[in-house]
Amino acid sequence: TTRVVARERERASLDGALPGDGFRLVTEVMVETGQAAHIVTLRLDVRRAPGDTSPGAWHLLGAQVVTVVEGLFRLDVDQQHQFAASNFVLASEDLELTLAEGTVFQVASDRGITAFVLFGRGQMRFTPRPSAEQQQVQLFSGDTQLVVPFESALVKVNPEDEASRPASTSLTSVPVDPRQLRRARDLFAEEAPRSFSLDLGDLSPDTWYLIPPQGDLLAEVHTRGRGVLTYARSVSEAEDVALFERARGRDIARYSSQSKRASIGRFYNEDELSDIEVLDYDIDATVNPDRATVDARARLHLRVRAAAMGTLSVRLAEGLTVTRVTSLELGRLTHLRVRGRDTVVVNLPYPLQRGTEVTVQFTYSGRVRTQSIDQEGLQLIDQVPIERSEGYYLLSSRSYWYPQPAAPGYAPAMLRITVPDGYACVATGEPEPGFRTAVSATGTAGRIYAFRASQPSRYLSLLIARFRAGARTTVSLTDPLEPAAPFAAGIRPGGRTSVVVEVQALAHLQGRGREMGARAADILRFYAAVMGDAPYPSLGVAVVEQNQPGGHSPAYFVMLHSSPPGASLNYAPDPASFRGVPEFVLAHELAHQWWGQALGWKNYREQWISEGFAQYFSALYAERLHGTEAFEQMLRQFRRWALDASDQGPIHLGYRLGQIKGDRQVFRALLYNKGASVLHMLRRLIGDEAFFRGFRRLYADHAFRKIGADDVRRAFEAESGRSLEPFFDRWVFESGIPRLRVTSSIEVGSVLVRLEQRQPELYDLPVTLTLVYADGRQEDVVIPVSETVTERRLPASGQVRSVRVNRDGAALAEFEE
Repeated sequence: TTRVVARERERASLDGALPGDGFRLVTEVMVETGQAAHIVTLRLDVRRAPGDTSPGAWHLLGAQVVTVVEGLFRLDVDQQHQFAASNFVLASEDLELTLAEGTVFQVASDRGITAFVLFGRGQMRFTPRPSAEQQQVQLFSGDTQLVVPFESALVKVNPEDEASRPASTSLTSVPVDPRQLRRARDLFAEEAPRSFSLDLGDLSPDTWYLIPPQGDLLAEVHTRGRGVLTYARSVSEAEDVALFERARGRDIARYSSQSKRASIGRFYNEDELSDIEVLDYDIDATVNPDRATVDARARLHLRVRAAAMGTLSVRLAEGLTVTRVTSLELGRLTHLRVRGRDTVVVNLPYPLQRGTEVTVQFTYSGRVRTQSIDQEGLQLIDQVPIERSEGYYLLSSRSYWYPQPAAPGYAPAMLRITVPDGYACVATGEPEPGFRTAVSATGTAGRIYAFRASQPSRYLSLLIARFRAGARTTVSLTDPLEPAAPFAAGIRPGGRTSVVVEVQALAHLQGRGREMGARAADILRFYAAVMGDAPYPSLGVAVVEQNQPGGHSPAYFVMLHSSPPGASLNYAPDPASFRGVPEFVLAHELAHQWWGQALGWKNYREQWISEGFAQYFSALYAERLHGTEAFEQMLRQFRRWALDASDQGPIHLGYRLGQIKGDRQVFRALLYNKGASVLHMLRRLIGDEAFFRGFRRLYADHAFRKIGADDVRRAFEAESGRSLEPFFDRWVFESGIPRLRVTSSIEVGSVLVRLEQRQPELYDLPVTLTLVYADGRQEDVVIPVSETVTERRLPASGQVRSVRVNRDGAALAEFEE
């Protein structure tokens, strides 16, 4: 042992000792042995002889090891050895790094070689196998595979893997060049802390590392012309192969390897791959929106999913410092921070077996920035300066303001949120009546709000602003709709019959809040009639001030942006901008209470189920409110943006759409608009009755669970009685757009039409043909197209002057007439 650091973490009186004469201590001890270390958490019972005040009077009565964290290493470049490289190769899944000639330094631990530093004339070759990933690489590099020269790289490996033992003939030992060594150490110091490094707080100021797990490989490659690219093979991840740019925060490729795909399948559920399942949350948080600070205690009741779990990993914002982790069953637990990531690792005293339930409590505090909704909001071209603007503080799905699994599943929750005096809070859960006045340790007054989420929620959110409470109304969901929609069947037996709607708005936006509340009640009734139920007993409608149009919809409440009075704003053309439908944002966000909240998605690739479905439901509401022309105008806009952006990838890429170009409009054009268009084409193929029964079946079978495209397909197949696999394969998992040549021959009493698909792949799509009569009448006929050539003779009720193709914009296709 070369160094020991001991830190007392807790102190309690020892049973049987006089006050001050005996203590039970919880102590963390870091023991260094050269360049390796481990951390031991000890429970120590100490007592001093009665009446003896000398330092030597204290005696150790007992010691118990609580937890041990092994395998910590202080790593650096080997300064004694340098190698000349000749066709030196490091390889992993779909990656090959070749150093034709150059210099190699090694980084060793007592377990073996764990990293290589490369300099010289190298080539990086990345050849993803999935076609959708090849498309993303082509958007990035111009080719379906990435071949790029590199000048330097740091590669981390597990000492037991083949990658750590390249052919000995490719390396020749040479004398150490001090300049090259300094360069290697600088590169290691720059890149190494980005992965597998830990923040040990007051135990050590140094950077300590974990060895990559067996099978993992991580390469930070300094390319020529493409900047620094990071390749990661992470066997514990569902999508275990990734290529990305750290500096710009964008994925180039991310997918499951062949072996992983064979193990988890195409439609993996992230919950089922998680080590833990949260059964219940209980959170007390004091939040100061002016300082963006959170001081909280979060209790998680967990069930172990893994066969055996020795460490517990949770996501928590990097700006939050954990001061204590305890368990009712396991006692005080050691925790470590992963540098550069929103991750805390908790060491367990022994492996917990599958099915074990434990309660773990985290105490933490720090700063968390308010979450923006840039990806969902519209873009501004210019604006007139505004004299007054009141902000808000939002903590939601991307804030990681409370400890949660990497893939949070559904769980009920109890939230108690303390805010400064003058502020009000809206959060996930049904608000408990009234609030209590609280006084902090510094004497600052505040208010405590309580929210109980009895219905399970995917994630927990809170919104704080200087709200003034508005109307609180009970909305009946069983009253007949006026005007009635033919596909709105009403509340099913056992469904929720009413929802309490409460409006919160800033003082100068009270009028806007009343309008939003009334409209929200109407939209809720409409959606509940279509779906047969409403997911939550209450809905908060929070109106905040923001130039950027948009909103956010966690479970139990919606946040809506309203521009400040007197603002003059000019919006860029956008996939989600519908000037003739001012209710669109509210209708879209409220639809998320069903699509995205009550029905989540299995993994990020299924996000179209949230956005595409919400977009389509907002169009259905626009049709009810403004008529068929408004609905068809939205369909045409869906089609226009979808056609323009489809070459950016399939809708099954989720949040990654638009990342390569750095254009968030691509995300909305495809997930929002193309997703909605795909649903409308499905409706045309299977008919209204089967289509809307499919929605109800999805909700009845999967409420408060996560679903994927396979679940959606099976629900509509069950209601329509036909196979829809080819339809979903083309429209969800591929990005192509069909090309159709349409010819028509007008005859007496009929029109002969011929539709020919002009691409090798066949698509299922419905095409609207409109017969335009000489007297001005128009008659729409929907023709399902699934073969290379489809011919139909359409009866005519008069003299036909012309035939229009896809008048309503419902078919996503390019047409030649």
